[in-house]
Amino acid sequence: MFQSTARDSSPPLRTRSSLGRRLALVLLPLMLIPLAAMGTTVYFRTRAILRDQAASQLSSATQSQISSLEDWSRVRQQRLQLGAQRSSLRDEAASLMYDPPSGQSLEDLKTATRADLNDLKSNEGQTLFSDLLIARPDGTILTSTNTSWEGQKLSALAEGMLTADQPGTHPLYDDPALAPGKLILVSLSPLRSGQMTEVDAALVGVNSDTRVGTLMQQLQVFWQQRGVYRQEIGSTYLAIPPNTVFHLTLYALAPEAIPNVQMPIFDTSQTEVPATVEYANFEGTPSIAAYQWVPGWNMAVVTEVPQDTVFADLNSLLPFTVTTVVLAAVLSLIVIVVATSRMLRPLGRLAEFAQRISKGDWSYRVPEDRSDEIGLVSASLNRMAEELSQVYTTLEMRVNSRTQQIQTAAQVARAVTSIPTLDDLLRQAVNLIRERFDYYYVSIFLLDQDGKNAALREATGEVGQALIARRHSLPVGSQSIIGWVTANNQPRIASEVGDDPVHFRNELLPETRSELAVPLQVGGTVLGALDVQSTSPDTFKTEDLEILQTLADQLSAAIQNARLAQVSMEAAERSRLISEVTGQLSGLLDVDQVLSTAAQSLHRALGEPEIMIQLTGSEGPDGQEPYFGPPGNGR
Repeated sequence: MFQSTARDSSPPLRTRSSLGRRLALVLLPLMLIPLAAMGTTVYFRTRAILRDQAASQLSSATQSQISSLEDWSRVRQQRLQLGAQRSSLRDEAASLMYDPPSGQSLEDLKTATRADLNDLKSNEGQTLFSDLLIARPDGTILTSTNTSWEGQKLSALAEGMLTADQPGTHPLYDDPALAPGKLILVSLSPLRSGQMTEVDAALVGVNSDTRVGTLMQQLQVFWQQRGVYRQEIGSTYLAIPPNTVFHLTLYALAPEAIPNVQMPIFDTSQTEVPATVEYANFEGTPSIAAYQWVPGWNMAVVTEVPQDTVFADLNSLLPFTVTTVVLAAVLSLIVIVVATSRMLRPLGRLAEFAQRISKGDWSYRVPEDRSDEIGLVSASLNRMAEELSQVYTTLEMRVNSRTQQIQTAAQVARAVTSIPTLDDLLRQAVNLIRERFDYYYVSIFLLDQDGKNAALREATGEVGQALIARRHSLPVGSQSIIGWVTANNQPRIASEVGDDPVHFRNELLPETRSELAVPLQVGGTVLGALDVQSTSPDTFKTEDLEILQTLADQLSAAIQNARLAQVSMEAAERSRLISEVTGQLSGLLDVDQVLSTAAQSLHRALGEPEIMIQLTGSEGPDGQEPYFGPPGNGR
């Protein structure tokens, strides 16, 4: 027979603390890698959203500027067309072209013509042109309000870039006669001199220097006035092929020509559709720009904003994000160390049992039901995983709420996802959505366990409470927007509910004119639907759908987390009961005492009226029948 050689003074075990440190070192990278990946993903996703928003604003501003240029040109074209119909101007042009007098008579004729041209320069107190001139189709300038131009050639007409019979407005750069080294805007109207039926001259209006500078100032939508000073957030300039840019600096009176500029805009086709591009501008500043070619002008309007301005708010959040990740890592390390220490205590008993057995101490006993110990370890690991999951979820919510402050929907999502219970979460969600978006009615439907009906779980106002009280629900796939959305897992907009074939009219909501519903789903599994209603038709646009869909996705995650939290609490309670029973059996050596204690503990924990314990493959103690709990104590 073996004899025990165990000593009560045996050295303390170190297996538990060593294994705990190793497990902490293994789990920490598993937590930090997803945490870092999540932060990086959120950063770049937010950067893309900010870029898209800036591109949209720039494109809208460029289209507005194109409209302003066309309106500006239209006013001057109309003025020239009216002037070209004046009989006095037509007769004077005919005399200059076909029967020019000589000497003083010629000077008098030109003086009269200049007087008519000067009269055309302004309209109702507004100066429309810097100068006006009359030119032959070959470009020869017959007369002009600027006498130095007379007798010279308008190169654009002479070279065929402009034709006398084609009205329009065109930018000209470095014209040798009118504006060497400068940008001018030329508006042209056909002129039929005398009684001619064919166009034999051109009435040309010229805008240069400060007139062009004033026009470009009107295009600077990103200049902000700070008292007597201007602040240049973005810039608008003109681009003329092949490589010339015209830029107006702050407080300048006329645009500055910058030749030989290498820009991707010059490599694109001259379409009338606005486009955006990221590039380093002619000053070398990384920028986001929107551009569009002006129809018929051979010129593009470019509006740009430095990337540092667009991403300023995001860059300011970077130190906060890094600090949050570091603090979360430290906190997670503490949680892991504490959790693993508590989790490995049952394994320590098994290790102590193995050590004593190896030394021959056969009198030491632990409960033989080793599956309970393994189950305790598994439950502890699950609890630790749940704690880490909560850390991830909390950190993700904080990062998302910080990086998406520019969107109202993110504010609502941050408010509702901080609520632990499902009922409070749904109630806060519908109230916040109605308050922030000013909707007539907001409700949330959740599918039942069979997934056949969408039951109203929360809604706003007295109408919502009345519908909840009557247990309002709609079958999935029914003739209703909620039924359609939950069946197809797709959003749906009813711009006019009376015309929508699947709209379900609710007599308690008579003022509803338009409705939008988005699915609540996680991983393709439909949880329910978020429904909003308005008293005005055509209320919901694509932008509203995108915002509410994003909000619904976060709300779906919150609902799923609330449900998982409930399941986790139930699992934790079961594990606690098992741990309590097995803890009471630890250290007992007498079989009768073990069975009695086990039966009484199971009765108190489980509440069963009768507990029976039978040892597998044997009879009860001393050959007796299986052991029952003592009468009056849970038998």
